[in-house]
Amino acid sequence: MIMKQNKVLFKIQSSILLLLLSMANFTSGQIKQQHSGQTITGKVVDSLTEKKISASNISLYNVSTPHGKPIKLVISDEEGYFKITEVQPGNYLLKLSALGYATNTTHSIHIKNENVALGMIGMSPANLQLQKVDVYHKTPLVQIKTDRLIYNTALDPTMSGGNAADALRKVPLLSVDALGNVSLKGDRNVRILIDGKPSGAMSNNVADALKMIPADQIKNVEVVTSPSSKFDAEGASGIIIINTKRNNTEGVHGSYSGGLGTRQNNFNGNISIRKSKLGMNANLGNSWSWPVNTHITFDQKLLNTESFIEQETESRNKRKGLRGSLSLDYELDSNNLLISNFNIHQLTIQTDNLLKTSYAASAPISSTNNSHIRFGGFDWSIDYIRKFQKKNQELNFSVQLSKNNANTNYQSSFMQYNFRPDERGLNTGLNKEITMQLDYTHPFKIAMLEFGAKAILRDIQSAIQVDTIGQDNTYLNVSQRTYKFNYRQDVGAIYSTLQIPLNTKIDLKAGVRYEYTGAEIKAIDQQAGFHDQQYHILPSAVISYKVSEQFNLKISYNQRMQRPSLYFLNPFRNESDPVNQLQGNPQLAPELSHNMELSTHLTMKKSMINLSLYHRRNSNVIESIYKNTIHNDKPTVLQTFANIGETQSFGANIFASVDLFKILTLRGNIDLYTYHIQPKDLYSNLTHQANKTFINYKTFISATVDLKKGWIAESFLFFDAPERTFQGYYASFNMWNLGVKKEILKKKGTLGLTMVDPFQKIKNLGSYAKTDLYEQHGNFAIPFRSFGINFSWKFGKSSSQKEKYDSNIKNDDQKSGGESKI
Repeated sequence: MIMKQNKVLFKIQSSILLLLLSMANFTSGQIKQQHSGQTITGKVVDSLTEKKISASNISLYNVSTPHGKPIKLVISDEEGYFKITEVQPGNYLLKLSALGYATNTTHSIHIKNENVALGMIGMSPANLQLQKVDVYHKTPLVQIKTDRLIYNTALDPTMSGGNAADALRKVPLLSVDALGNVSLKGDRNVRILIDGKPSGAMSNNVADALKMIPADQIKNVEVVTSPSSKFDAEGASGIIIINTKRNNTEGVHGSYSGGLGTRQNNFNGNISIRKSKLGMNANLGNSWSWPVNTHITFDQKLLNTESFIEQETESRNKRKGLRGSLSLDYELDSNNLLISNFNIHQLTIQTDNLLKTSYAASAPISSTNNSHIRFGGFDWSIDYIRKFQKKNQELNFSVQLSKNNANTNYQSSFMQYNFRPDERGLNTGLNKEITMQLDYTHPFKIAMLEFGAKAILRDIQSAIQVDTIGQDNTYLNVSQRTYKFNYRQDVGAIYSTLQIPLNTKIDLKAGVRYEYTGAEIKAIDQQAGFHDQQYHILPSAVISYKVSEQFNLKISYNQRMQRPSLYFLNPFRNESDPVNQLQGNPQLAPELSHNMELSTHLTMKKSMINLSLYHRRNSNVIESIYKNTIHNDKPTVLQTFANIGETQSFGANIFASVDLFKILTLRGNIDLYTYHIQPKDLYSNLTHQANKTFINYKTFISATVDLKKGWIAESFLFFDAPERTFQGYYASFNMWNLGVKKEILKKKGTLGLTMVDPFQKIKNLGSYAKTDLYEQHGNFAIPFRSFGINFSWKFGKSSSQKEKYDSNIKNDDQKSGGESKI
């Protein structure tokens, strides 16, 4: 049944794509008919040699405003030819400029009702020989735009040697806990993109994937707080875009960086080659950790009884990761561009656990649980970008293929055979995903129209085999716990947005997105299948008001969603731990989110402040729930998932920065928000948090000192208050980073030292949950103090100073007016 529906969906999507293309062609034709005019053509040549001059700028001015804004602006092609279309009758001036040539102005071009062919136009070489000029453009560390905040990680002097999780911790609006879980304005339902595209590495475990990306490889981090309808609806609280470093300058460039520390280590190399129309960027990096010893405790007590469970675990963990990328771009001509990106990733985690489990009125049970986890895969994308004569008119088509494997081996041994036989298990997973996207942008005289379509085809396969040891010390398969699991999900979407200025100070951008989701779960051997269809219409709107050059206001609304992944849906029960077990719920519905925000930012000469007030209402909220059950005649804590009800949050975020004494920069951020949950009656007895309002906050402060002569030092301190959950809370978390860096090798290299929590060796990360039936506590003690040394070196030789335009599709679809700089 689902396959027939998919065929129908494919036909519908194909028809929609054809309709959108026809609309684009029809719209373009209508605009040309409305604004039909004459054409000016010519060829730009060297006045002495008559050699063609490519890439020269040709500007058309009204004769009455020769120093004003040009009416038309075009660039000559490889042969020096240019064409200016849709020119209305009148008198004009034509100005030509090119590198190494004096500006040439042609007067009195008179347009009647016919085209004008100027023939060859000569440009004289400049009289003065160009000398080497160093151009300095100081990019601010933090930029605030209409729909997003940008943190320029590459400019952070103390980021070397860390990973992406360390980088995100320093971004306003974001918080990252000790395990690497990312929150935006207190909500973990966030979508993370790499270079504007989804990454298969994020589909397994976001926290692990972030640790694989060296901070030295990150150019900047964009936090999109008001996503337009052009973005996928996924990510209830917003979108995070991690942009990696890519050099688009002519010639050969490269860099090498690395860090050695007592906790983590990484090395990373980059090279870029660009010659004429062809460009290549390549990156290869690896990361690894030293073995980490942790101590985990857990206890649960049934209320009004003597029954309890206690578990103590000594764990040893180590990991290593590899990440590489290759990007090629080729300019077919001045208006057509092809881009291909290929990314690989691999992560292995080895964990050895020694457990001691105690039940009421029984002796402790000792056991071991050792696991080896390996994630790996690739993402391959091809993009075609078509630009038109009209400024900002653009057609983008993108296809991406992702394939990822996740394999887990584990072995559990119990010292007391009569408690439970030893067992071993193998879990293999394969995730394949195909994405196709078409986007078209059409500028009108006073408005900008965007529309497009997208299709995502996901196919996830998982298989597990469990064997237990028999009387003769041979392993026998357990058929009840051996299974195959298939999951298919097809997503189709169309969208449209319109941006229009209401007056010289107020801009409006509104849009709507329609998404269809068809899902099918096919479990072989043990479980029944399940299929579902969902349809959602998701609006968005942003109104921005430019009070002055230094002061802007914005109000926005959007509706977004969060689909449950396979981790939440898998109905099979993980029984490797006798106490703590996990089981997914295939009946989960997507979580829906309504977001409103009012924000303002004020920029002054040496300081700035950004304030945002927001409200978020989530329905069908997906939360973890813990149940006390009896399994294999023993008390067991089962973690599963459910759409528990509705949550509401009101919050305020303040970020400020100030420069003092020309050498000191102070930055601070505080996010204050409420947590209020209204559970369904079915789950009201599983929580004591129902219909209560809690206040949470997260804050950081940093100080950067420019010590001159290439020396820079920084101190960064953040604190997260306890995080409320459906059944309890996670304990507070804090961290203090210190770093110093020195420029070396004639500013081509750096050498730095970092310290993390130098006065606190161990951090205790606690948790608490309570229901009408039981109360439980947990604690995770992990070494956190670390010291490290890092270095970087860059090289490059340019054949020219010509900079290619950025060819990456980054979904940077919001107007960039009202930018603030720090």
